[in-house]
Formats: sequence, C-alpha cells, structure tokens
Amino acid sequence: MPKFVHEGKDKKIFVEDMFNDISKRYDLFNTLSSMGIDRYWRYRLVKKFNLSSEDKLLDVATGTGDVLFNFYKKFQSSCIGLDIAGKMIDVANFKKEKKGYGYRDITFIKGDAEDLGFNNDSFDALTISFGFRNLGNYDNGLLEFFRVLKPGGKVAILEFSKPTYRWFSPLFKFYFSYIVPLIGAMLSRKDAFLYLPESVDHFLDRKSVCEKMNDVGFENVSYTDHTFGVVVIYTGVKP
Repeated sequence: MPKFVHEGKDKKIFVEDMFNDISKRYDLFNTLSSMGIDRYWRYRLVKKFNLSSEDKLLDVATGTGDVLFNFYKKFQSSCIGLDIAGKMIDVANFKKEKKGYGYRDITFIKGDAEDLGFNNDSFDALTISFGFRNLGNYDNGLLEFFRVLKPGGKVAILEFSKPTYRWFSPLFKFYFSYIVPLIGAMLSRKDAFLYLPESVDHFLDRKSVCEKMNDVGFENVSYTDHTFGVVVIYTGVKP
C-alpha cells in the first residue's frame, strides 16, 4: 500500500504543500543529493533546443527557475516559468532580481500544469524538469502542453526513471531510498524526500511515456537516457 497519493487532486494538493515547505532549501538539496550532476542534466535539456531571441519558451513546474536561467543565458528567448507552489516562485523571483536587469525577459507565475491558462499556439518550446511525475493526471498535462505549443513547437520532459544498467540499479535504489531522504531530513521535511523515491517507483516506464505523448498528437517522439538511465529526456514535436 503506497504511503503517498500518486494521482488526482489529492496528489496535487500534497505536491503544492510539500514544495512550498521545502522551497528555501530546495536548491541546496538538489546539489547535495545529486552531487552536482543536476547541472549536467539541465545542460543536456538545453542542448535539445535551438531557439532564437524571438521564440517563446514555457517551463512548467519551474521550481526555483534554474532551467529558465540556463535557457535565457544561451538563447535570450522570452521565457515564462510556471509552478503550482507559490513559495517556489518567490525564490525564483528573488534569484532573478539578484541576476539583475539582463534577465528582464523572464517571468515567473503561479499556475497549474493541467490548466495552463494560455491561449492555443502560444509557445515555440515547452519544458518540464522533474515535475511531470508529480502531475495529478499525466494525460491532462500532455494535452495542455500540446495545446499551448505552436505548430512545429517542441516539448521536452526531463524526468527520473529506473536505471537501465543492472549492476547500477541496486546502488541507485539504496541511495535514492535511504540516503536522499536522510539528506532531506537534515534540511527540511523528511516525508517530502521519502515521497521522491516512491514517486519514481510509481512513475511510468519509458515506453508508456512515449505512448502517451503520441496519443495526444506529438510526433517524432523519442527519449535519451543519461547517467546510467537515472534520468530520461523525452522529446516530441507538435505537427
């Protein structure tokens, strides 16, 4: 019997409360728990795109904004970051202010990935990093991603998965299930970081994510594994 809710409205409420509570320690936790590899994963995500300064990017489940800062630094595109947790947005805006005037084309807003509130065909690119598995309904989220992208627009989903290397899998499971929650307990709410490994255990496999992306209409759907398959980047294009 799972300890946490893994779908629906109750899951969204839990996720919002959890990320509000851990917002001030979120960046530190990411760095410590991933041993800094999270920066490499974001770098690989940005490499999936070739944007111009006229393009518009939406980053869903933006957290404290690091993905958007990386995109803007490379492309100077107009960027919007959206997150369900208002306190995460507060941290993102604080970081933006510290970076100064050069990041004026980045906007952070509170919002729901399953009800984005933007017009159809609004964005040239859409990303979501380590937030897709936290949605209450994956299909609703993908339908919204498809709706707000312009024809020819690209989506990329960066998400945890189960390692593809058999020898690495037990090491990863031990670290993710015991060490990561311990780090979380020292920084913030332990239950928040117990949720992390369980949410990965209950998440879709690679084939299922690709099938769902195809089902809502995305084309050229593919994925790439990184760091022994610990994370996966799924991509697709709106025809």
